[in-house]
Amino acid sequence: MSAPYDAELRLAMVAARKAGEVLAEAMQREHQILSQEGRDIKLQADRDAEQIILDELASSAYNVLAEESGEHGELDAGKPFWIVDPLDGTLNFSRGIPACCVSIALSTVDTPILGVVYDFNRDELFSGLAGAGCWLNAAPVRVSSIERADLAVLSTGFPVNFEYTDEGLHAFAERIRRFRKVRMFGSAALSLSYVACGRVDAYSEDDIMFWDVAAGLALVQAAGGFIHVEPSRKKWARRVRCAAHRSIWGL
Repeated sequence: MSAPYDAELRLAMVAARKAGEVLAEAMQREHQILSQEGRDIKLQADRDAEQIILDELASSAYNVLAEESGEHGELDAGKPFWIVDPLDGTLNFSRGIPACCVSIALSTVDTPILGVVYDFNRDELFSGLAGAGCWLNAAPVRVSSIERADLAVLSTGFPVNFEYTDEGLHAFAERIRRFRKVRMFGSAALSLSYVACGRVDAYSEDDIMFWDVAAGLALVQAAGGFIHVEPSRKKWARRVRCAAHRSIWGL
């Protein structure tokens, strides 16, 4: 018997693969830059991949929050909706750095249901469904057994909304100094996927946009990990703490 949301998970996996195939090809060509504002960059590839995903998801009954085109339909707090980041790690993509991915989630505002992250450079498809499990290319995965910050590898980064003030940088340094090692991959979705499969043990970012982390949050939770998410200053921004075990963050 199929579990709830099995069909939605399969749909998201198909959409992610189709978008990823187009992005993998586009990564080998010259990129059309649409905008470069502050520390952010937008490419035509983002929009092309998003349209592919939206076309696939159109057969479902859910509204959509998409990074490039915004809200499609009314997003009620208690109802599931799709959350799409067609190309997480756009700057990496633009420079030929193979740390970028497609990210698709089904979630309410507060509760992850399923997540799919497709690393098209490595052909690694992460998928997770609440209450059912988490998989990497159909093989089950779980978070690591690490329970202490001083033994843990932390993945983090500086989101677009980060304020590079002395106070902000000091708070960032205080947050990461307890960990054994720190890694910055330039993709929140990949970072969370790596927590889900045990490659790293924890993840944190402040003021990160929901579409950057929604699928990864679902993966970590489905893989048996701990997630803590709070609203941040900007609409759809979040403060995120995730780990293999709650004790790593002391929460």
